[in-house]
Amino acid sequence: MSYSTTPAYIHHCNGWEDRFKEHPVFEWMFDYTTAFDKGDMKAGPYTKWHTADFAYTLSNGVTVAPGEPSWAATLELYAPFTEHFHEPRWFAVWETPNGYDLTGHARLYADLPVPGDKTKEDLSGRKWDVCGFGMFQFSFTKDESGPRGLKMAATKLYSDPSPLMGEMVKRGMVKGEDILAKMA
Repeated sequence: MSYSTTPAYIHHCNGWEDRFKEHPVFEWMFDYTTAFDKGDMKAGPYTKWHTADFAYTLSNGVTVAPGEPSWAATLELYAPFTEHFHEPRWFAVWETPNGYDLTGHARLYADLPVPGDKTKEDLSGRKWDVCGFGMFQFSFTKDESGPRGLKMAATKLYSDPSPLMGEMVKRGMVKGEDILAKMA
């Protein structure tokens, strides 16, 4: 029995290498992540980069209401950090009837507002307070009003927040019992 397949662009990488930006979706993702990690994207309207009905699914499997609530949930995830940086490790992109899907693995490096030891090192040698590993799944819609003719329609996060939360507990930013209460 043969299986239906869809051509995909797959790449294993060590950070933001120039070679893999040859695919337009990952070139868009590089621009997006740069604007998110280092730019002013968080202050502007989310609809420049996202569809109006953008949907965000948390790592616990809960999908937030589309639009502004999903964007607010995205920002809330990064609120404890004074600075952050995404470093991709691999990704796969394939075309869909309305755009593209992308799935991949990245490391998230971040600094916290409470001083502590910077023990996590990114590929460029920069030291950070914490490092978390995550899988992401993105859906894009072709839309000429978006950067490079694309807008993100959905994000699904698959990660274990334990390393990040553990360091926040260690530094007194949150209490372990508060985390357990939220999980109950």
